[in-house]
Amino acid sequence: MELLRGKPVREALLKEIKANLEDLAMQPQLAIVRVDGDKPSASYAKMATKTMESVGIDVKSVIFSPDVTLTDLQATAAELNEDPSVHGIIFMQPFPNNIQREDIAELIDPRKDVDCLNPVNLGKVMANSDDAMYPSTAKAVLELIDHYGIELKGTEVCVVGSSLVVGSPLVQMLINREATVANCHIETKDITVHTAAADLLISATGALEMIKADHVKEGATVIDVGFGMKNGNPTGDVDFKSVKDIVGNVTPVPGGVGSITTAVLAQQVVKAVQLLARDTDAK
Repeated sequence: MELLRGKPVREALLKEIKANLEDLAMQPQLAIVRVDGDKPSASYAKMATKTMESVGIDVKSVIFSPDVTLTDLQATAAELNEDPSVHGIIFMQPFPNNIQREDIAELIDPRKDVDCLNPVNLGKVMANSDDAMYPSTAKAVLELIDHYGIELKGTEVCVVGSSLVVGSPLVQMLINREATVANCHIETKDITVHTAAADLLISATGALEMIKADHVKEGATVIDVGFGMKNGNPTGDVDFKSVKDIVGNVTPVPGGVGSITTAVLAQQVVKAVQLLARDTDAK
C-alpha cells in the first residue's frame, strides 16, 4: 500500500503558480468574504491567506457579523465585482440560516468566481470549457490524481457524495477525462455494489469512517475527501485501519486532499487574472 500524500502535490502547484505570477502585469488579489463565528470557515480563511501570501497574492478580508443581511452581502458582491484591484472572490460557507447558497452564487462575476459558486461556472464545468472555474476541493482531487499518474481514461470510478461543492462537479470532471463514473449518495440502496467494483474510489460525504473493508476492491486506489474530528483526532470518510491491507493506494487524513485545496485556490486566482486581462484586451 502506498500513501498518496498531498504535500508534494501542493509544493509542485505552488512552484508553478509562482512561475506564472512572474509573467503577470498586475498584482493579484483575492477577496475572502465570511461570516464571523464559524470556526471551520475561519480556519480555512487563515490557511488560504497564508497560502496566498506565500506565492505573492494579496488578500482582502471581509468579515460580517452573524446578523448580516442578504442586502449587505449583495452590496459587497457588487462592490468586489467592480473593484479592478480584486481578481478573485470567495464567499465562505455556511451562510446564516436566512440566506441560501443561490442567493449569493449568481451575484459573483463568473471570471472572479474562484471556487465555482456561480451556476455559470458549473455549466462551464459540464461543458469542459477552458474558461471554467472549478470548486477547489474537486480540482484538488484531480491534481492529486494527475500528480501520481493515476489513469482515468476508461477507469471504473465511484464517487460517494453528490454535493455541489465536491461530488457533483467532480463526477463531471472525471467524465470529461473519459472515466466511467458511478455516483452514490444518501438514497443509494447499497453503495457497496458500486464502491467494491471501482478501481478508483473517491469519498466526499463527511460521514466519518463510513468506508470499510467491504466497500473497497482489492488493490483499488482510495481518495478520502472527508474531514472531521473523532475522539479528538482528525478523521476522514475512510476507516483507514479497515482498508489499509486491502487497497493499493490511499490518501491520509490529514495530509491528503485537504492540504492541496488552498494551492488550487491560488491557481484559480491566477487563472482569474488571465481571464480578466484577456477580456480587457479584447475591448
